[in-house]
Amino acid sequence: MGDSIAVNPMTEDEQTIARTIAEASELPLKDAAYLLWRECSKLDLLARRAMPPNVRGLFRSRPAGQHSTEVKFEHDYPEDGLTFDRLQISHPGVADAEVRQAIIAAVRFDDACFGYFDKIKGEFGARFKRAVELAARDYPGYLELTYQRARYYISYYMK
Repeated sequence: MGDSIAVNPMTEDEQTIARTIAEASELPLKDAAYLLWRECSKLDLLARRAMPPNVRGLFRSRPAGQHSTEVKFEHDYPEDGLTFDRLQISHPGVADAEVRQAIIAAVRFDDACFGYFDKIKGEFGARFKRAVELAARDYPGYLELTYQRARYYISYYMK
């Protein structure tokens, strides 16, 4: 008899993670980096929920300030976090330096979108659109789909 491996079906959370990485794999590197950066928190949450209960318990038992420290580190050094791993999975064969540069540029573009939003006065819809326009001048070369996503994220988080 041949050896067989039991394969557990993916959970809904694992399927969502896989779909997001698959979507990123169809995008150019810069756009994939932006997508994976913006979805990082959601993907991290889903990955934790998919862990066995005893491992999940380790995350819950950490001191309260440790989570905010991790979030700050992930923002300040995104090229060394899970976004890097996910981008490598979605774009195998791309040099590590290129992957890191794409992530850094995506985070800077994202920060610029939010930064410009805070400085613009006027009607809400015009403010988030203008913020992305200004950020796009500083960080050109993304697909229109990425700029649409940026407008969505700004409008959602700045309500």
